[in-house]
Amino acid sequence: MNSTLAFLAAARQCEIHDLEHLARSCDLVQAVSELVHRLQGERGASNLFLAFGGEVFVSQREACVALSAQAEAALRSWLAQVEGGQDAPIVAVPGGARLFTRIAVALHALDGLAELRAEVAARRCKAADATLRFNRMVAALLALVFEAADVAADPAVSRLLVALFNLMQGKEHAGQERAAGAAAFAAGAAAASTAAAGGQDLLHLIDAQEACFERFEAFCPTELLGTWAQAKAAMPMGELERMRRRLLAAAQGAVLDPAQAQAWFACCSQRLELIRDTEAALAQGLRAACLQRIAALQADPDDPQSLLRALAAQPEPVSPSGVLPTEDGVEALGPRLRRSIVDALHAQAQRLQAMNDELAAVRTALDERKLIERAKGELMRHQGLAEDEAYRLLRRTAMNQGRRLVDVAQAVLAMSDLLPPRS
Repeated sequence: MNSTLAFLAAARQCEIHDLEHLARSCDLVQAVSELVHRLQGERGASNLFLAFGGEVFVSQREACVALSAQAEAALRSWLAQVEGGQDAPIVAVPGGARLFTRIAVALHALDGLAELRAEVAARRCKAADATLRFNRMVAALLALVFEAADVAADPAVSRLLVALFNLMQGKEHAGQERAAGAAAFAAGAAAASTAAAGGQDLLHLIDAQEACFERFEAFCPTELLGTWAQAKAAMPMGELERMRRRLLAAAQGAVLDPAQAQAWFACCSQRLELIRDTEAALAQGLRAACLQRIAALQADPDDPQSLLRALAAQPEPVSPSGVLPTEDGVEALGPRLRRSIVDALHAQAQRLQAMNDELAAVRTALDERKLIERAKGELMRHQGLAEDEAYRLLRRTAMNQGRRLVDVAQAVLAMSDLLPPRS
């Protein structure tokens, strides 16, 4: 029985250990969230700066660059601690190899930021090209958040990470809409919006962000839903919808007023800042959630450590024959302690099963994204499409057939062996 409790106690310590590592990963996610937000602001300011030939948004862009640089330095400083071994325990995070690979990809993308800024400042690149390069950096950072959610072994924290990822992804689509619309107004033509959005049209960006926000609400903790509802109520959606209609009309040949570019930018920015408030609250709550889970485990009345201490305090069993009253000595423990040990075994097994069931439900949303990414990869490989083109093809097929995007992705994967090779 002593060995039984010892292994139960070891299992509990492993669980606490994993949560401590997960808390460190959540610190990383919070730093990434801040950098993504700042890069989105820099992208938007750079877009207007280039669209107007460097005549507007000069000081605004410089301020955005400074904030982005500060957020990037904070992220790199945090990562340097891990790389230098000062925070080495994070290496033991479950799925650490995948998470570290995503970090490497994100850092490689960020290495091109200085060159991009120099080109923007000298106006050596077009607004659409700069926006696309910013988009790729943000995508690499968002993939890191997705990976953190995918490797999280605690269902409560995993739900928070899934909610955060979907909110950040929806906000990114909204940021791309801001950039695309600003480019269209500045150019006086809708074609500029498609170029600035990396080939995606405004309707796609609008639909994509709303889908992300719906998934966010499905995983958002109850205490934050009220905050989110207040943020949505404060968003200037009436003005945004009116300007969206002008952009969509321009796609049919209507002329846009370049003077409206800054009004559009300000309207979208107000909405993005309100989304950011909820995002920041959710990101800041990640570590707290990990610490709460650790405290709950340590305060658990069925904690095997306390039972081990009780067992150690028991007097040695005495028998006239010199042997224990039963084969395994259970009876010598006394009925109360024996019942506590059995209860601890059942409680631990039931709790872990409940965690696995809840984690499986959370992983469904992540698995759907993986299917879509794999289907995009197959279309890119077989048809020579760019990533955005592959996604648009999947989405257009789903809309035309009235099917879910994930169902279309599954169909593509099922037929991948029959797709013709790229010529």
